[in-house]
Amino acid sequence: MTTMTFLQLNDVHGYLHEHPEWFLQDGKETFRQVGGYARLKTMIDRIRAEEEHVLLFDNGDTFHGTYPVVKTKGESLIPILNELGFDAMTGHWDFAYGPEHLQQLVQQLHYPFLANNCFQKETDELLFPPSMLLPVGDTMIGIIGIASPIIDKTMPASFSEGVYFTNGDERLQEEIDHLKERGAELIVILSHLGFPQETKLAESFDDIDIILSGHTHNRLTEPATVNDTLLIQSGCHGSFLGKLTVTVERGKIVHYTHDLLEAEASIPEHAETKALVDEAMAPFEQSLQQVIGTTELPLHCLFLLLFKQRLLDFIINCTNKQF
Repeated sequence: MTTMTFLQLNDVHGYLHEHPEWFLQDGKETFRQVGGYARLKTMIDRIRAEEEHVLLFDNGDTFHGTYPVVKTKGESLIPILNELGFDAMTGHWDFAYGPEHLQQLVQQLHYPFLANNCFQKETDELLFPPSMLLPVGDTMIGIIGIASPIIDKTMPASFSEGVYFTNGDERLQEEIDHLKERGAELIVILSHLGFPQETKLAESFDDIDIILSGHTHNRLTEPATVNDTLLIQSGCHGSFLGKLTVTVERGKIVHYTHDLLEAEASIPEHAETKALVDEAMAPFEQSLQQVIGTTELPLHCLFLLLFKQRLLDFIINCTNKQF
């Protein structure tokens, strides 16, 4: 019998520092300061100190989003991510600088990028490893990564130069069987499909124990259970840390608990990680302090569809660029 904890970050989108996050409190909308990698590092370290078996995963949308991250093409994030100590990641917007550049970023990480559905056009070979085995206590875990399948369909062509993506389910059973043959007792999917697609995935396969979900920014305060599969997703922008603790006996989850942990402002920032964040931000601090406009309306991703055109019009007026 082994008890283990899965920690999850998804869709951070380059939010290095704390930021104002939207909450619904007592039926009223409010914003409060949360997040930041330095604060998340403190939370992660506390859990690691309290519990014996702790795994940390990143569902992607990591190397893109904010100005400092985009300007450095994700390079500024490398020392920060390695400081947090992830076990694996997958992705979507991480392909924004092209697959070749993403490979260069991944080579600098201390953990793998997993994708069972990203293939090289010339050879039909996988660009990244599809899975990995992790021994945890007396239990072997099989982790399978599924990157977003829309990268070569709805994103700019440069995102998928030389590669193509499948939905990730075509060879999934084959990969599950392969991991089980190598000793895996628990199957975990590290996915960037999005919550609706991941629930369908759970319905379609009987051998998936856990899905760590990404892409749709859902704040799940408790796991969804679909076909005996536990599915969690943990908001976005590093505002939350997902925590799923399971007890496994003879290859079956016999007990679990879950918390959606808010990276609230009262949590102290980890000093070494904060220094890395400050170093990453330093070249851009002056330009980011320049005020180019004001709004009385909250500009948050939850309301993006409502304000998308107005926001684009505003950017066009400020920059004289067309989109």
